[in-house]
Formats: sequence, C-alpha cells, structure tokens
Amino acid sequence: MRRLAWYLWKYVLPLVVALAIGYYFYDKLRRPELWRGNFQLRFEWLIPAALLYLCAHSVWARYSVTLLRNQGAKVTVSTGIRAYFISQFGKYVPGKIWVIVLRVGILGKNLGISRTAVGITAMYEALVSMGAGAMVGVALLFFLSAEQSSLSGFKLYWAAPIVLFPIGLVGLNRFVNRVNRWRKGHDAKQFPRVKLHWVVIGLAQASIGWLILGLSIWMTLRGLRAEPEPLTLDTYLHLTSINALAYVIGFIFVFMPAGAGVRELALQTLLALELKQSMDADAAAALAAVTAIVLRLIWTIAELGAAGLLYKFGATHPKFSIEPEAGSENA
Repeated sequence: MRRLAWYLWKYVLPLVVALAIGYYFYDKLRRPELWRGNFQLRFEWLIPAALLYLCAHSVWARYSVTLLRNQGAKVTVSTGIRAYFISQFGKYVPGKIWVIVLRVGILGKNLGISRTAVGITAMYEALVSMGAGAMVGVALLFFLSAEQSSLSGFKLYWAAPIVLFPIGLVGLNRFVNRVNRWRKGHDAKQFPRVKLHWVVIGLAQASIGWLILGLSIWMTLRGLRAEPEPLTLDTYLHLTSINALAYVIGFIFVFMPAGAGVRELALQTLLALELKQSMDADAAAALAAVTAIVLRLIWTIAELGAAGLLYKFGATHPKFSIEPEAGSENA
C-alpha cells in the first residue's frame, strides 16, 4: 500500500495536475484575441530578461557560500556558485530533495566540514530564498488592488507565514541538539546549526534577488507585447509581487518538479488581472498565458545553460586559502 501511495504521489499526481494545467493553457492560447495585434516577439528584451534571472540566482548562490563559510567550510565563491547552479537540476525531480543531494555530492568532500553541514546549509538557503519571496510578495500586495491581491478568491496574505519557515528551522535545529544533549549527555552528536541573525541577513539579501526578478518579468512582457507600456514604479512593484508569490506557490507544491505548471497557473491568473487594466480581458488572459510559458522557457534555458557551462569549465575543487567570513563559526 505504501509503495502504491508513493507511486501515485511521485508519478500519477504530477501527471494529472500537468494535464489539467496544460489544457487550461491550451484553452487560453487558442483564443484569437491574442493574435490580433497583441503579441510580438522581441529577443532583444527576452535575452536580458534571462540574464537577470541568472543574476537573481547568483545573489542566492552567494548567500549559500556565506552559509558554508559560516560552518567553517573552505570554499571559494566560484566553487560555491558552481555547485549551486549545477544542483538546480535536482529541482526538476519531484520532491525537490535532489537539489540538496546534488549539492552535498558536489561539495561534500574536501571542504573541511561534514556532508551533514553541507546539506543543512542547502536547506537553509532554499527556505530563506522562498521566505524572502513570500516577504517581498506580501509586502508589495499593499500596492495592488483588492482583486489583484487574491487568487481564486483567497487572499494572498496567507503566504506571509512562509517567512517563518527558515526561522522555525533555527528553533527546530536548536531543540534537536538540546534533546540529544539531554538524552545522551555532553558527548551527544550535535547537528550543525545556523544562527538566527544569519537567517535575517539572508532574508534581506535574498530579497534583492526577487527585486531583480521583478525587472526580468517586465522585460519579458516588453519582449512579447505588441504595444508595451513604459516601466513605472507601480508596474514594477506589481510585477515583482505577482512573480514572487507565483514562484512561492509553485515551490509549495513539492510533488511538481520545479513547481512546473502550478507556478505558471498562478502567474497567469495574477498577471491577467494586471494586464486587463490596459487591454481586453480575454486578450489579457491570453497574453498572460504566453508570458508565463515564455518566462519559464527562457529562465530554464538560461539556468541549464549556466549550469552546463559551469560544470564544463568551472573549478572542480575548492581552494584552501580562503578564510571564513567575519562572524563565522564552526559547527
């Protein structure tokens, strides 16, 4: 029975969800409103949009290096960023655990810290990045209309508690260590932990990545819309919030590889509400569907391309001349 449940969770459920979402997008894309002068492809905007995606992930990758050094790892920035991008292949497997597995496999040797510490830092980095996305997305909801701040009738403020996930992990980490000491004495095994202030710093740093992605989605719209609108502060804040929340929603659905389909559905729904302020509702829904799909496509190509180049030409081992960053501590 357990094996059947696991099979349904890992293969059948993602397939059913993907088919349902695929039909939803098919219905939007076959509408003639999209092709009546509302759509025009401009690669001079799509390419910079993809590069901005890599910049955002580089910010998060740099934070993963900070966490590793905080644990006492002797790792260069280039080696840490290389491991980060290559490990992103793992998110295309249901459950997303393979991101951590790959990160440990790449960095688990010759760093001066345990594989457990590498895995824990990868977990913190992922939760901090998503927590920052929820924080940015919810904070900017105040700039959206009441209709835009909802998804299928549910207010998107429910995403705010996701900010607490990495903070809760700090508490859980400390609790487990104390229980081990209480049960087995001072010689009990202690799991590597991250101080709370590093999580707070990470939330601030990762927020920069989400602000960069807001500009990336605007550039994507600029590269798809026949009559693009100029970038204004309101538009930028709206798109940043919409994208961050859609990304976080996709992350929550762990059974979907890389949130595929779910993220696009959330983005299309929210983006259509933004676009219909300046165009017909049906045309807005169709253009939002194209934007969600193209955004996934160019971001994935950029990510896989960067990972492939770093795998082929990047450093394959850490250098040991690096000193831990100020304030770092060993596990």
